[in-house]
Amino acid sequence: MNKKIFFAGTGNMGGAILRGLLQAGSDPKTIFFFDPSDTAAAAVTALGCVRVKSFDEGVKAADVTFLCVKPQIFKKVSGEWNAAAKALTAPKTFISIMAGVARSALVSVLGEQNQVLRVMPNLPLTVGKGTVALATDGVNDETLATAETIFGTVGVTCRVSESLMDAVTGLSGSAPAYVFEFIEGLTRGGVKAGLTRDVALKLALGTIEGSVELVKQSGKSPSDLCAMVCSPAGTTIAGVDALEEGGFRSSLIKAVVAGTNRSKELGK
Repeated sequence: MNKKIFFAGTGNMGGAILRGLLQAGSDPKTIFFFDPSDTAAAAVTALGCVRVKSFDEGVKAADVTFLCVKPQIFKKVSGEWNAAAKALTAPKTFISIMAGVARSALVSVLGEQNQVLRVMPNLPLTVGKGTVALATDGVNDETLATAETIFGTVGVTCRVSESLMDAVTGLSGSAPAYVFEFIEGLTRGGVKAGLTRDVALKLALGTIEGSVELVKQSGKSPSDLCAMVCSPAGTTIAGVDALEEGGFRSSLIKAVVAGTNRSKELGK
């Protein structure tokens, strides 16, 4: 990629995207960033990236600007962002990872002349295994392709309409926590059955990693694969029956819907 990229904020998510670009071979001198924290900035400067003194300076220097600040401070910085956008002499691309901040709100600040893309990444992005949803509303294919190239360095992407971004938040945005709970539950089950915690955790993680890869490679549905493991009157079907009694799948469905509804509330 030969585009110059500016990061407004280099916290967990922004920093992960930035490092993904470097690992993919981007020249650090083409990556600019603004971070008010000298401590945080020092770590990014050490990577060879260029620290700028203001949002305005970064936007002018780059082709693509990543908006990686916490959504709670959007209103606080919107005046500065609006002034910087108005000072531009040519259209630019802005990509927002701020949860709950609608594209319409971003466009009202950054201007309709610019490409404004809203995305939703999740926490595993920080280890290069994230999922990122791109809201296709109001942006052209070139912008989407650019975003897919950038995010392809830290995970997988999918395109959705903005109306589905709350559902994305309820699923991939929140689900890492559900998976962590699942891992902990399996581990505790192993401990209760007599295994040491270290062994139980190792078995749980290896089983989950292998199962995910099997779903990816087999071409079979999770239901079909489950049936393959469940021998008649065997141990697995006994365990699956216990999960059904506890409302396992129903609880997961409710969790995703609850997260989706909460995202809608926060976005109002």
